[in-house]
Amino acid sequence: WRAVLGYTDPPGTAPYDDVVDPVGQGPSVWFQQMDEPRPQRNRIHIDVWVPPDQAEARVGAALAAGGTLVTDEHAPGWWVLADAEGNEACVSTWKGTG
Repeated sequence: WRAVLGYTDPPGTAPYDDVVDPVGQGPSVWFQQMDEPRPQRNRIHIDVWVPPDQAEARVGAALAAGGTLVTDEHAPGWWVLADAEGNEACVSTWKGTG
């Protein structure tokens, strides 16, 4: 999630506790670890909008961090990625959206 959002770990925190926007404009995101998987509860899908010239690098960073590509059939408008639990995120641009 850090990679797909383009965020960083705040100083003095354990990795993946929370992430912050490095330029201080977006909200911080905190991840709560669950005791066991919840296949039908607490599922999330985030859409992240980036400039077209940054989209492929953001997708690459998410894949390098362990994400998987669900589909790129709508690229360069958007790519759908997933984390290990199947939660999805779209890296989106305004290109190819009509």
